[in-house]
Amino acid sequence: MTRFSSQLEQFYKSNQKNKAAQIIENLTTDISIPLISDWTTENRIYPAGISEYPGPHDPDLLPHLDEIMNRCHPDDPCTHIYCMKSVQSAVTTAAESVIGAGIRYGIWNILYLTVDQKLAERRSNKNIDPMIDNSGLAEYMIPISTRTKRPRGDKALYKEFGGKRILALNSYNSIGAMKSDSYGLIICDEWTEAPAELKDQGDIEGVIEGRTMGMRKFKIFYISTPSTVDKCRMYKGFVSGDQRFLYCPCPICGEPQILVLKGGKYDYGLTFSCNTDKETGSKLMIPDSIRYQCQYCGGEFRETKKQWMLKNAEWRPTIKPIDPKKTSYHIPGYIAGEVFLSWERICQQFINTDFGKDVLKFKDFTINFKGWPWASIEKAASWEVLRDRAENYCYGEVPAGFLQKIESGEIYRGPLVLYAGCDVHGDRLELHVVGFGTNSEKWSVDYQVFHGNTENIDDPCYVALHDWIYSHTYTICNQDCYISKCAMDAGWDPRKGRRDKDFAGKNHIVYEFVSLRTDRFLAIMGVPDEKAVGIVKEARINDDKSTLTKRLNVAVSVVKELIMNVIEQKTGYGTIHFPRYTLIEGQRIKLPDDHYRQFLSERYQEVKKGEFGWFKFYKRNEVWDTFIYAIAAAAADNVQTWTNYVWMSYYYSLIDNEKVN
Repeated sequence: MTRFSSQLEQFYKSNQKNKAAQIIENLTTDISIPLISDWTTENRIYPAGISEYPGPHDPDLLPHLDEIMNRCHPDDPCTHIYCMKSVQSAVTTAAESVIGAGIRYGIWNILYLTVDQKLAERRSNKNIDPMIDNSGLAEYMIPISTRTKRPRGDKALYKEFGGKRILALNSYNSIGAMKSDSYGLIICDEWTEAPAELKDQGDIEGVIEGRTMGMRKFKIFYISTPSTVDKCRMYKGFVSGDQRFLYCPCPICGEPQILVLKGGKYDYGLTFSCNTDKETGSKLMIPDSIRYQCQYCGGEFRETKKQWMLKNAEWRPTIKPIDPKKTSYHIPGYIAGEVFLSWERICQQFINTDFGKDVLKFKDFTINFKGWPWASIEKAASWEVLRDRAENYCYGEVPAGFLQKIESGEIYRGPLVLYAGCDVHGDRLELHVVGFGTNSEKWSVDYQVFHGNTENIDDPCYVALHDWIYSHTYTICNQDCYISKCAMDAGWDPRKGRRDKDFAGKNHIVYEFVSLRTDRFLAIMGVPDEKAVGIVKEARINDDKSTLTKRLNVAVSVVKELIMNVIEQKTGYGTIHFPRYTLIEGQRIKLPDDHYRQFLSERYQEVKKGEFGWFKFYKRNEVWDTFIYAIAAAAADNVQTWTNYVWMSYYYSLIDNEKVN
């Protein structure tokens, strides 16, 4: 038995030596991993139906992304790569190539994170799987268990490939369940949308980096459009790196420069010419006028030179970071591949912002097309300035407007439609009526206080509010006009915490009141959404006692920015008008100083170390809040999008003696 075992052992050893010799003989002498950009050029094929531009990867289309991809190569010394980008920048496509090269060469475990699991699954099915199928990666996948012979390693959110490596796709909120795995490459897509922290685990950035602790070499690749300067994770990452900008040579003089939009502090850059539509008064871009003016020679050239510029451009760091292993890139829309985002579309989007005057649209343009974070307006206007520029009209009356000649004809300057905002307190309801007109101008028209017990839906204060909205009229262009809609704040319920046994099972008082009057009333709630690029957003009411199912969430920080941007101007786009007088016992008297102080009761400032927000520095702010609610009511009817043509049509309907209801 012993002699047989010895012979068997010798047989296995001999057989293993032969196999080992054969493996060694077949090994390649080149042990290097090619650049990721080279692998992409040689292997990446974009299938029809998945890509708008199917076929093999064209290295001349997005040459400026090569350096970013190669930063994810294991031989590159950097560990953190931040890409703050515009829309249509193709950076996510570059990240897919990084994943593809990782699969091909079995470099490391890979983790792809995004906002939620549905989006991660969609990315896997729509982008990762087609790349595997069409770019020569299928043979490196391990879809079948060698032991059970069952499918296990090629699922939407989990894949296995050569070298016993894995690719996992997940959401930021689910990363806590992946503590047992270490990853050499982590791609954080839509990084701005990541939550600030994970429950019971602390800051999410630290949690993500903790998944690389078992790796000597690692890469964390952050990708996102930004949000606001003070709260944007992507911008903070960009600032922590070496802040690289793409320097594109001028095709005329050859001087490298960062591409910008002409205007403001730049007297050079991307520019265009406009015509004015005679019917609507809106500005129309002349497509053939789009050109770029060089910063140095002043020469102008067309977008046809863009690809040449990108091919000959270079990324230049602009600072020396504290951590030399962190690198960061800014990718604005101006340098997007011509087939992805054209200069014409960028210029048209800028025109849509009324050349930067419409703060809301300009915020969207700054974030999504410039790829730059929005800087909130950090100033506090003096209430004395507001008082001193108050106009000679009285609360309760709508100031008369006038017709003004403009290039395209004429326009009415004055309030034409009325909206209101209502604030709910324990002993009163405060109502602010605001008039809206062309050029986004607003007039404070009336202010009423209805005293009573707001816990009781049958109290006279609610009856008075109902009657005011449904019955009270104001004279506009010699016509009796009603308030179109009233937005009522549902952020606080007078019944909450008060005599619970008496009100147990009862509806939220505002929802109860509004549910019977949805033709004229809206329930709203302010939300401090720094990512918002719209004023209002519909939300469902999670209250099984309520008969009202929907309310509007108001991005109050956005509205406050709109107000503060124009608060000191006397004329022009977005101007806010305040009266000088109010009626008391039939007498016109000056509004008290407290009224103006309430309106300018907040400022944007550092509320605690490193964190900015709106700070209430005056004891009362009802005039300010109700004005914001009235703007929200108007936004629910899209008044802010009305063109001059729509406004004038409304004006003519009034002077033609059509009563507004």
